[in-house]
Amino acid sequence: MDFEKIIEYALEKDVSDIHLTPNLPIFIRRNGAMETIGEVIKKEMINNLLIKIISKGQQEKLQKRRQLDFLFTSDNGHRLRGNAFFSHDGIAISFRIIQNKIRSLESLGFPEFVRDAVVNAKQGLVLVVGPTGQGKSTTLAAILQERTKDKAEHLLMLEDPIEYILPVGKSIVQQREVGRDLISYKEGLMGAMREDPDVLMVGELREPSSIAETLTMAETGHLVFSTLHTNGAVQTITRLLNSFGSEQRPQVQSQLANSLSMVISQRLIPRADGQGRALAYEIFTMNYAIANYIRQDKIFQIPNTIQADSSGKMVQLEQSLVGLVMANQITKETAIEYARDKAQLKSLLEFNNVA
Repeated sequence: MDFEKIIEYALEKDVSDIHLTPNLPIFIRRNGAMETIGEVIKKEMINNLLIKIISKGQQEKLQKRRQLDFLFTSDNGHRLRGNAFFSHDGIAISFRIIQNKIRSLESLGFPEFVRDAVVNAKQGLVLVVGPTGQGKSTTLAAILQERTKDKAEHLLMLEDPIEYILPVGKSIVQQREVGRDLISYKEGLMGAMREDPDVLMVGELREPSSIAETLTMAETGHLVFSTLHTNGAVQTITRLLNSFGSEQRPQVQSQLANSLSMVISQRLIPRADGQGRALAYEIFTMNYAIANYIRQDKIFQIPNTIQADSSGKMVQLEQSLVGLVMANQITKETAIEYARDKAQLKSLLEFNNVA
């Protein structure tokens, strides 16, 4: 198995993921769909590849923990995020291809008010959320790249592993990798309080301890960016609150109400012409009413507040989907498939005279 050739093929065909599984052909993900290439791979081939691309220390960690996150750079300088794990037939590996060039924030297709908010923010918590493989890392890298262009700031990034290498611009950019440069997100966050960052990026909010430290950083006047595997603003708030027990919940409600600034939820939707995927998004911007609902633990009231908002700084997923249909980027049927509230989507389509 010539893995370098597989990488080159993947880059040529705009593949996002490569999956190597014992006794199966190579699976790739292109435009969100799985395809197979090549012949069946033996487990010895995967084991031999791992010996070449990860260190002895990482091999020991894989044997002990039965899974391993790592970063691999090919001979031609292409970077891939890997996850090796044990399965019933042996060790399997999933690779995510990381593009060498960070896309511009403007090219992603978000509303202009989103760019203004994330580039000019001074403090608070901004979350980019969505399922795995929906472009969260790309969006976050684009946001941070935009800030480094013109602003003289100290940007501290805690990642597991480091994905995009951010350009320096006018800012100090320090990227720290869990397992190599710091023991854990929690340790990195505790250290960040003494490292004078203007902007902090936490790769992912996972366990309660790192969530608590992140909320504290945002509440104490820092600007914090992070990601979460959730499907929207309300689910994001619920997930964060449910990460803590009943005794801690009132404090977390207060912190979240004081610090949460924006939630950018995104999905990549198959285009009507079959050429790639289009970005659908939901944008949540904190306001006084929603902050009060969080403090009072009345999360069920938030969707109605978002729907009734007239500030122009909230976008529901269904509104974004309708826009894509009207622009002929996706079909009406695809929009209905991906909508959370299908009845609302159909009503919006009818209102806009979309057949």
